[in-house]
Amino acid sequence: MFNSSFRQQAAAWQQQFAHRQRGNLLQRLLAWIVLGMMLVVAAAILLFMLLLSWLVIPIVIYRYRKKMRRFTEAARQHAEQHQSQGEHYQQSSGRDSRVIEGEVLHKDER
Repeated sequence: MFNSSFRQQAAAWQQQFAHRQRGNLLQRLLAWIVLGMMLVVAAAILLFMLLLSWLVIPIVIYRYRKKMRRFTEAARQHAEQHQSQGEHYQQSSGRDSRVIEGEVLHKDER
Protein backbone atom coordinates (compact mmCIF):
# COMPACT_ATOMS: atom_id res chain seq x y z
CA MET A 1 0.00 0.00 0.00
CA PHE A 2 2.71 2.47 1.02
CA ASN A 3 4.95 1.38 -1.83
CA SER A 4 2.33 2.00 -4.55
CA SER A 5 1.37 5.45 -3.22
CA PHE A 6 5.01 6.42 -3.07
CA ARG A 7 5.49 5.29 -6.68
CA GLN A 8 2.45 7.32 -7.76
CA GLN A 9 3.76 10.42 -5.99
CA ALA A 10 7.24 9.93 -7.48
CA ALA A 11 5.76 9.57 -10.95
CA ALA A 12 3.74 12.76 -10.46
CA TRP A 13 6.88 14.64 -9.39
CA GLN A 14 8.78 13.34 -12.39
CA GLN A 15 6.00 14.48 -14.72
CA GLN A 16 5.97 17.94 -13.13
CA PHE A 17 9.75 18.17 -13.42
CA ALA A 18 9.68 17.06 -17.05
CA HIS A 19 6.95 19.61 -17.79
CA ARG A 20 9.03 22.37 -16.19
CA GLN A 21 12.10 21.31 -18.16
CA ARG A 22 10.14 21.93 -21.35
CA GLY A 23 9.57 25.50 -20.16
CA ASN A 24 10.49 28.68 -21.93
CA LEU A 25 14.09 28.88 -23.11
CA LEU A 26 14.14 32.60 -22.31
CA GLN A 27 13.20 31.91 -18.67
CA ARG A 28 16.00 29.39 -18.25
CA LEU A 29 18.51 31.71 -19.92
CA LEU A 30 17.46 34.62 -17.73
CA ALA A 31 17.70 32.46 -14.59
CA TRP A 32 21.23 31.36 -15.51
CA ILE A 33 22.26 34.95 -16.21
CA VAL A 34 20.82 36.20 -12.90
CA LEU A 35 22.43 33.39 -10.93
CA GLY A 36 25.74 33.96 -12.71
CA MET A 37 25.63 37.67 -11.94
CA MET A 38 24.88 36.91 -8.28
CA LEU A 39 27.88 34.58 -8.19
CA VAL A 40 30.13 37.22 -9.74
CA VAL A 41 28.92 39.88 -7.29
CA ALA A 42 29.46 37.54 -4.34
CA ALA A 43 32.98 36.73 -5.55
CA ALA A 44 33.74 40.46 -5.98
CA ILE A 45 32.51 41.19 -2.45
CA LEU A 46 34.62 38.33 -1.09
CA LEU A 47 37.71 39.58 -2.93
CA PHE A 48 37.11 43.14 -1.69
CA MET A 49 36.79 41.96 1.92
CA LEU A 50 39.96 39.90 1.58
CA LEU A 51 41.94 42.85 0.23
CA LEU A 52 40.47 45.13 2.90
CA SER A 53 41.55 42.73 5.63
CA TRP A 54 45.07 42.61 4.16
CA LEU A 55 45.19 46.40 4.45
CA VAL A 56 43.57 46.76 7.87
CA ILE A 57 45.25 43.93 9.80
CA PRO A 58 48.81 45.41 9.63
CA ILE A 59 47.44 48.79 10.73
CA VAL A 60 45.70 47.20 13.72
CA ILE A 61 48.83 45.25 14.63
CA TYR A 62 50.95 48.43 14.40
CA ARG A 63 48.55 50.32 16.67
CA TYR A 64 48.49 47.44 19.17
CA ARG A 65 52.29 47.25 19.30
CA LYS A 66 52.55 51.01 19.68
CA LYS A 67 50.03 50.90 22.54
CA MET A 68 51.92 48.06 24.22
CA ARG A 69 55.20 49.95 23.90
CA ARG A 70 53.62 52.97 25.58
CA PHE A 71 52.15 50.74 28.29
CA THR A 72 55.45 49.01 29.04
CA GLU A 73 57.27 52.36 29.07
CA ALA A 74 54.73 53.79 31.51
CA ALA A 75 55.01 50.68 33.70
CA ARG A 76 58.81 50.94 33.66
CA GLN A 77 58.68 54.61 34.64
CA HIS A 78 56.16 53.84 37.35
CA ALA A 79 58.36 51.05 38.73
CA GLU A 80 61.46 53.25 38.64
CA GLN A 81 59.58 56.03 40.40
CA HIS A 82 58.37 53.71 43.15
CA GLN A 83 61.80 52.12 43.43
CA SER A 84 63.48 55.48 43.92
CA GLN A 85 60.86 56.49 46.50
CA GLY A 86 61.30 53.11 48.21
CA GLU A 87 65.05 53.53 48.40
CA HIS A 88 64.61 56.99 49.91
CA TYR A 89 62.13 55.66 52.47
CA GLN A 90 64.26 52.58 53.12
CA GLN A 91 67.30 54.71 53.85
CA SER A 92 65.33 56.83 56.28
CA SER A 93 63.46 54.00 58.03
CA GLY A 94 66.21 51.40 57.85
CA ARG A 95 63.98 48.44 56.81
CA ASP A 96 62.14 47.11 53.74
CA SER A 97 58.74 48.74 53.25
CA ARG A 98 57.47 46.47 50.47
CA VAL A 99 54.27 44.61 51.24
CA ILE A 100 53.06 41.64 49.25
CA GLU A 101 49.30 41.42 49.31
CA GLY A 102 47.40 38.29 48.43
CA GLU A 103 44.73 35.82 49.36
CA VAL A 104 45.27 32.28 50.58
CA LEU A 105 43.20 29.99 48.40
CA HIS A 106 44.31 26.67 49.84
CA LYS A 107 46.43 26.01 52.89
CA ASP A 108 47.78 22.51 53.32
CA GLU A 109 47.51 21.55 57.01
CA ARG A 110 50.06 18.77 57.59
